[in-house]
Amino acid sequence: MELKMASAQRQGGAILLFALVALLIMFLGALFTLRGILTDTGLTDRYSGRQKNIQTSDLALQWIANQIAALGNQQALEISAGAQPWYLNVQPAQTVVPTAAYWQTCMSNPTSTITCQAVPMPSNVPQSAWTFVEPTGRIDPTACGNTQGLTAIYYDVWTHTIDARSQVSADTESVYKLCVLGGSSP
Repeated sequence: MELKMASAQRQGGAILLFALVALLIMFLGALFTLRGILTDTGLTDRYSGRQKNIQTSDLALQWIANQIAALGNQQALEISAGAQPWYLNVQPAQTVVPTAAYWQTCMSNPTSTITCQAVPMPSNVPQSAWTFVEPTGRIDPTACGNTQGLTAIYYDVWTHTIDARSQVSADTESVYKLCVLGGSSP
């Protein structure tokens, strides 16, 4: 009888040990899964914020296209937009590719060689955007069609957006084709 009790106690202890090891493994698996979920959520939030900034860049691009159209399509921006704060008049061989330092300077203390303009956004848009336009140096007399004597002049449009809530930012570059009368830019 005593032998049966000792054997039953050993079996009970082995089952308890097995149950504890199984619980420990399940707990570690749950922690690993939770870590993956939290990491995925953080990445998704960042990606979502970046996508919202890119959508805001599209609003800024539309705004700058309207600014260019308001100047008229009869002459190059080098002539019509020289006084605009969003126009950076550089030689095509010296075009600017903006860095984080460029945008920081532009937003806080613009100069004649580091310039951009804040884009007015609707009140329900939490992002802020800045943009500037510069000549690319590319001219194509055939891109606008020869029927009206128009020549295409191409400009880089740079946009920087930032969400103040998350500090996620996005930079975009677009090329704007302006058809003007005449053969070349100044």
